Amino acid sequence: MRSLKSTVAVLAAAAAMVLGCGPGTATASPANATHTAAHLRVADVGVCSTAVSGRTVRGALSQQEVHSRLSSLTAQHRERYGIAAKGPLGTGSNAVRLPLVDIHPAQGTAFKAASGADGACATQSVSTQLRVQDGYTTIYTPTLYPPGGSCVELVTVYTQSVRSVSAWDWCRSVNFAASVPIDSSFLNTYTGGSGAYTGRVVRTSASSNTWSAALYNYSTGRWDTLFTQSGTNQSGRTDGWDIEELYSTIGSSGRAYSCDAMAGLAFESSNISVRNNGAWSAATSANSDTHYDQPNSAFYCPNRSFQMVSAYDHWKAVG
Repeated sequence: MRSLKSTVAVLAAAAAMVLGCGPGTATASPANATHTAAHLRVADVGVCSTAVSGRTVRGALSQQEVHSRLSSLTAQHRERYGIAAKGPLGTGSNAVRLPLVDIHPAQGTAFKAASGADGACATQSVSTQLRVQDGYTTIYTPTLYPPGGSCVELVTVYTQSVRSVSAWDWCRSVNFAASVPIDSSFLNTYTGGSGAYTGRVVRTSASSNTWSAALYNYSTGRWDTLFTQSGTNQSGRTDGWDIEELYSTIGSSGRAYSCDAMAGLAFESSNISVRNNGAWSAATSANSDTHYDQPNSAFYCPNRSFQMVSAYDHWKAVG
């Protein structure tokens, strides 16, 4: 859920960047870490290009339920980035105001802007053990957004009351537009017990700039559609990302509340791929880099570690 990169510089985390030593450094994982995606499914190019099933994601919420559960996060993003003055989002009394959080760091793979970019695919870890206690902490890990001016971002969401895989609409409503809870049904259908789901976002029509987010159904071997949108991307972006990203506040101890929620848990994204003019390829230095990365210190979590396991198609964060 990135906005203009310049906004990150004004965050409290920017001060931590000055003290850091560059993008996340690989360190040893704690011995007691719970690796929630220890057996990630292989989302190779063949899987990424598999046909759609013609069905919607099983267990997806109604639009009313999506609004009820995720609308507070929409307000957070609008306030954070000043997007409330754009398009259909409203201004003045229509713009919901919430207290700003202290930090908004990110690490992972960033996709370079490229002519013909039209999709991204990855296998993303999920956790039923993560418990967010702080009301202003929102954790998006991993979150996938393809290059090419996509209308849709596929986000793994954790808050006090939400644990879901959701779709963010960048073209029209500019808020969460679809969501499926991470529950036993989701785990059985979309992870097959592996601790990770495979998701993709692809452009299905260049003329209308239509993009579709889908989850790979391991039972049927086809993609189930979560959300489709078309129009003009209101962020103005043509690059993309597959990253760990969060918003949080910092306690009196100097430790972020997100650190407490994620302690001992591993999150990763593997087999990260991008599509260009309909052809899939792995994320490499030719199409990706780390231009959204901040150092570990920006997370205000002393035991956290981050590792680019294989540049740039597999990263892993612990804690």
